[in-house]
Amino acid sequence: MKIQKSDAMIRTSLLTVQMIIIAFNLVLIAVVINKRKCKTISLSMWTLLVTMIVGSILLDIEVLLQYLTPTLPLCLLAPWLRELGFVIFYGAIDLKLYRILMQFRTRKAHCWTITDKDLLKYLLFGVIVVAVYLTAWTAVSLNFFNEGWVLLIHIETEDGSLYTTCKPQWWNHVTEFGELLILTVGLYYGNSARNARVQFEERRFLFYAIIAELTFSTIHNAIRTVYPIPFHQDVTFIAAFLRSLLTNTLALIIIFAPKIWYQKKVNAELRHSAINQELSESLKADMADKDFREMNISEMTSDEIREELSRVYVQMGILRDKTVCKKNPHISKRKGGKKLPHRRFSLQKKGSRDKSSIKIRKKNKELDSSEISETNETNEISKSPEDSVVSNEDVPTVGSGYGICSCNSTTGIHQTNCNEFNDSNEGPQCQ
Repeated sequence: MKIQKSDAMIRTSLLTVQMIIIAFNLVLIAVVINKRKCKTISLSMWTLLVTMIVGSILLDIEVLLQYLTPTLPLCLLAPWLRELGFVIFYGAIDLKLYRILMQFRTRKAHCWTITDKDLLKYLLFGVIVVAVYLTAWTAVSLNFFNEGWVLLIHIETEDGSLYTTCKPQWWNHVTEFGELLILTVGLYYGNSARNARVQFEERRFLFYAIIAELTFSTIHNAIRTVYPIPFHQDVTFIAAFLRSLLTNTLALIIIFAPKIWYQKKVNAELRHSAINQELSESLKADMADKDFREMNISEMTSDEIREELSRVYVQMGILRDKTVCKKNPHISKRKGGKKLPHRRFSLQKKGSRDKSSIKIRKKNKELDSSEISETNETNEISKSPEDSVVSNEDVPTVGSGYGICSCNSTTGIHQTNCNEFNDSNEGPQCQ
């Protein structure tokens, strides 16, 4: 029985391309770490970007294992690389979308700030869960193997060729369902934050990366489900290479290519602003040295008119900036006037001011209650019948020493002008 010889040229070329992709990912990690202070990288959480690239490298190494002849250790190692790389890569994308969604939730006045360390903790928890699951599966598989259960199968083709492959298992469907669940969560986060305004449109490209993975992985898994017969080793390697190229490699291109383009745009704007600043400074120096006097336009040359207009435009721009920034309530006085464009509420801890505000309210209530009691006592002491204008009815005379009288005016308003009794005990007179 002869063993089928694979096409060495195709396998070697695909292996070379895969090695180049892995080397490119390593270079990309170095570039991200080196340029972590750039605007497009720092705003995108460079730690999670590096984590995503590491996950992509693990997925690419899993493809390299398909090139080798399957053995028992390789059949047990390949799922570890696949699942850990998948969780690290697409779990990081889901967490980035989750942070964007939480930043733009304005239902509560208190902001829930999520740091990079928090996201790394969440990702580490997911990796631990997957590692425990894979450990349990590996232990069960080795137990079955010791009892005579076969993990490798030998398939003979019609022409008498023989090749070895890993035996398909039912647990593959469980892991595929788990991957689909992770991608569905990412789609939910990306769709929920579709109205969020993110700098450099990062949310949209992360969403596209998840859609690419979901599309091509679904096609690959559907073909494996419809045709459960194990394919030849060459076909398996080509399918794994195409899947890796169209999913994780394409996702990295979708995520990092716009960052490079936007960074070039930011650098061009910085250069343009620097040139404008130099021009304004030079014009200011010229304006300081120049003796301004009334000039006739007919006597000015075209160059002088152009210079005068540019000077006026610069002055108008400076005046506009000063006017906009002066007494503008929307510009924060902290951090050099910088203010996050997407926050409407202060970045304070929830409950940080509650305790102090409760104490202040209690003190104010105590002070108010004491003041009210004092004012009530003074009002009761100083209250006289002349101060009461509540009733429109005539008030009868009360007492022997003083009299009370009421006079209604034509306007309907009580007007009282009462005289005290004199020594001759005359009655009260109303005027």
